[in-house]
Amino acid sequence: MERQLHGDLQIIASGGKLYSFLNAMQSAGICCRKQQCRGNSYRFYIYEKARKPVQALAEQYGVTLQITPQKTLRYFLHRYRFRFGIPAGLLLVAGLLFYGSNIIMTIDVIGNETVSEQEILAVLQEDNVQRGSWIPSLDLANCEHHLRAGIESLAWVGIRHTGNRLVVEVMEATPQPEMLRSRVPCNVVAERDAQIVSFTVQSGQVKRLTGDLVRKGDLLISGVWGDEFGHVFIRHAMGQVEGIYEQTEVFSCDFVQQQRAPAADQTICRYLDLFTWHIPLGTTENPYADYVKTASTHWFSLLGQELPIGVYEETYTACRTHTLEFTPEEAEQNLAEQKQRYEENFLQDVVMLDQKKTALETESGLQWEITYTLQGEIGRQQELYLQD
Repeated sequence: MERQLHGDLQIIASGGKLYSFLNAMQSAGICCRKQQCRGNSYRFYIYEKARKPVQALAEQYGVTLQITPQKTLRYFLHRYRFRFGIPAGLLLVAGLLFYGSNIIMTIDVIGNETVSEQEILAVLQEDNVQRGSWIPSLDLANCEHHLRAGIESLAWVGIRHTGNRLVVEVMEATPQPEMLRSRVPCNVVAERDAQIVSFTVQSGQVKRLTGDLVRKGDLLISGVWGDEFGHVFIRHAMGQVEGIYEQTEVFSCDFVQQQRAPAADQTICRYLDLFTWHIPLGTTENPYADYVKTASTHWFSLLGQELPIGVYEETYTACRTHTLEFTPEEAEQNLAEQKQRYEENFLQDVVMLDQKKTALETESGLQWEITYTLQGEIGRQQELYLQD
């Protein structure tokens, strides 16, 4: 190490008063290493700092010196002392390493089971915790508090970082068992206007009879009743009440409609993602006024390890607004499809007894008003609120 720092010179001395020269160097305390004497030449190594004293003694005794600098660290730095690109590059690399180790490059969520990673990252993003954020400026303890407050199912949150990798560890709360409400005092009331067709009572006192017409909110099965001795009992009323009721739905279709749809035209803008900096790779810009944007990043890898450098792509797909015109026959077909989808999605659990259709044609389109006659469950439980 001393040789690398002080510099090393190989010297071949010949001619003149060679032995007097050697004795003079020894008297002057000059350290000579790896000494070799061949014929009338003498080879040895000295440090750079002894160059001038050795040259002065050689001139005094008429000795010819052949000096060859050795390739040490001192020699390298001295040779390239005026090449400013090297120190500038070293400073740039050091700056990139410092910057890259103090920004968030990846966020790993550990311990979540029912809570999605996207939900956790969305809450963190409100505190500016995202890829590219400056880690020293983040209050991680405050972020932990906000995350627990934002997602009630999290019992514990810990956030730490190792280099530019942020690790979010969470522990979800044990879900409470669903409360059995079979003992909560309640009534069964009508959910809609209907005619009762059947009763099935498990608990409570029936207040209506089969065939009765009831309005929405009317009491069907009571959880409160008394006996002949004046005692009042409160129970959890249970039962199924089926009734016949009507339900009206309106479906419409305009003759002229505007429909927005993606076109085949696409433009891809590429950027070099360098430590979250997006450096454009070309001059391509988004030329569309109406578009759908998708983004993706392709990371470079080295020896199976993903690097924080990649190509970021933004794909812009043009959207066009088309004008659709329907004939009365096509509008009828569209309304029939709407009606079929509604019945398949919302009327599967009831019995359809009848339906009446009223068609209305206006200047703008066609409209169907369908009145369904249905048979199904009409009762719902309504909790009793009692004073102490």
